[in-house]
Amino acid sequence: MKNLITFLILLFLVSCATAPEQNQTVITDINDIESYLNIDRNTLVKDLKSQTEPLQLDIEKDSTRIIQMSRLAGLNNQLYDITGDIDYLEQAVRLREKVLQRTAIKPESARRSLAQMYIKQHRFKEADSLMNTIEANEKQDQLVKFDIAMELGDYTKAESLLSSIKNLNDYNYLIRAAKWNDYKGNLDDTIRLMEKAMELAEESGSENLMLWSYSNIADYYGHHGDLTLSYKYYLKTLQLDPQNDYALKGISWIAYSNDNDIKLASQIINTLQSRHDIPDYKLILAEFAEYQNNESQAQRLRDEFLKETNQPAYRAMYNTYRIENLLAGNENQQKAALELAIEEVGNRATPETYDLLGYAYLVNKMPVIALENHQRFVQNKTFEPVAQLHLAQILKENKLGEVAQPIKNELLETRYELGPVTYKEVQQI
Repeated sequence: MKNLITFLILLFLVSCATAPEQNQTVITDINDIESYLNIDRNTLVKDLKSQTEPLQLDIEKDSTRIIQMSRLAGLNNQLYDITGDIDYLEQAVRLREKVLQRTAIKPESARRSLAQMYIKQHRFKEADSLMNTIEANEKQDQLVKFDIAMELGDYTKAESLLSSIKNLNDYNYLIRAAKWNDYKGNLDDTIRLMEKAMELAEESGSENLMLWSYSNIADYYGHHGDLTLSYKYYLKTLQLDPQNDYALKGISWIAYSNDNDIKLASQIINTLQSRHDIPDYKLILAEFAEYQNNESQAQRLRDEFLKETNQPAYRAMYNTYRIENLLAGNENQQKAALELAIEEVGNRATPETYDLLGYAYLVNKMPVIALENHQRFVQNKTFEPVAQLHLAQILKENKLGEVAQPIKNELLETRYELGPVTYKEVQQI
């Protein structure tokens, strides 16, 4: 009898520590992150704003003060990152443009800074044009050029730039080599390179490099299915930077997609939205609502997202998300999504943007064109699960179910990455 009781206790403990739908160990714990959810940012924001005021006054008195302009641009960029207020980003970019215009001697640093701000705004072609000058040949320039080439889908140029700066003992090279291998679908090599970069960051003692390393390797571990390691490095990120929203968002996804803990996942995102009001969170909360079969709330949140991101200040920053959500709407919205998908391919011709274009053709009842698009621009050119899902759906619609079946079989292993809602689409192929 004693043995039976012991067995039942153990069975109960195991059942409490597993996700109900996947029979996987529950990873997240509110006790690990509660202190990070209760941080008040008002003091930090107030302090940054107080630093901007004297700089603004100096610039108003003398519009040639580029050092003050550069500092003010940096503060506005910080305020955008902390608050999510898009106006701060716009101000930061305008200031960077003025700094470059007024920098007569060795403008390389000013050019790079502005190009990086353009990247943030998804103004990739403008960033590319800015960096394509005879003077832009320093190593730091090559790094930024690589980043732009990857965003534009110019992989031949990106590979050439990466080869020109190859150094396995250089942090900046390693993180870009990791990105390159991720694009190629070599996730094991990606993680190996990021682990080496993380070692260098820790040896350097640079908090910024360690933060970037921990948060990014947490993502890669998640893609690889090593969710315990992913969670560990999100927590390490938060230990260094208790206000790191990116890490908390990653933990929310683990709670939702692996642990099926919608309560914790929603608590995290609601907290983030209250202090860092960017449109992204509406889409995540919409997915959570759909997961709970609350279609009216999910639709309301998606409509709010579409309305908010339609503001000119957001430029093309949310085009891909807008395309996805418009395609889920009525016939007019689906047509608008196709037009936007064509525009986005014009902005940057990557396998991912072509994937959205092909999917838009499919939803708009042009499956043959969708198939031609995917066979030419997507198939074997990206290994992202969503692109593979769209490819399988397009193949099935073109009565090529047998060709789609192996893709479906692989996608059945990607529930965590896709999330429970999208995973249902895989099961329906």
